[in-house]
Amino acid sequence: MTQTANTEHPAKKVKTGWEGYTLNCSDAVAKEAHGKHLAELADNPIEVLDGIGPVSKQAIEHLGVHTVRDLAKYKYFLTARSLATLAATETAKGRPKDSVMNVDKALVKSFEFKSFKEIAKAPTSVLAGLSEDAAQLLKHLGVKTVGDLGRWKYCLWAEAIVEA
Repeated sequence: MTQTANTEHPAKKVKTGWEGYTLNCSDAVAKEAHGKHLAELADNPIEVLDGIGPVSKQAIEHLGVHTVRDLAKYKYFLTARSLATLAATETAKGRPKDSVMNVDKALVKSFEFKSFKEIAKAPTSVLAGLSEDAAQLLKHLGVKTVGDLGRWKYCLWAEAIVEA
C-alpha cells in the first residue's frame, strides 16, 4: 500500500499591504492588541496597555480616565509633563530680576513661587484642581510626585499611541 502526500494547500494568507513593516509597540500593549492599528488602540479601554490590570484600571477610571485617548489627554499628566520637562532646563539663580514667568494657575497657592525642580519633586497634590482622593489614587499607582506623573509610562505610552 502506498502513501500519498497531502496535496491540499494551506489557506492563502490575506495580504494587508503592511507585510514589510517592522514597527511595533508590543511592550506597551497587551498581547491581544499587538496587531491593531494605532488609531484603533487610541479608543480602546485603558487595560489594553500592558500592565494595567483590574486594580489599576479601577483606580484610573476613578480619575475619569476610561480609554487610551483619555489617559493621553489627562489634564494633570499634561501639566505635570510640562513642569517636569521645564525642570530639566532650569538653572540655579537663572531668573532675571524683572521676570514675570509663572505657572500660578497650574499650582496650589503655596507652590506658586517654587522652582520647576522643587515642583517636580513635590507631591501631585500641589497641582491645582487635583483632589486629595485623586492624589491618593495616583500614589496607590506608584505616582507620588509631579515628576512621577509627568514621566509615568502609561501616560507616555498613551500619548505616543494617540499622537502617532
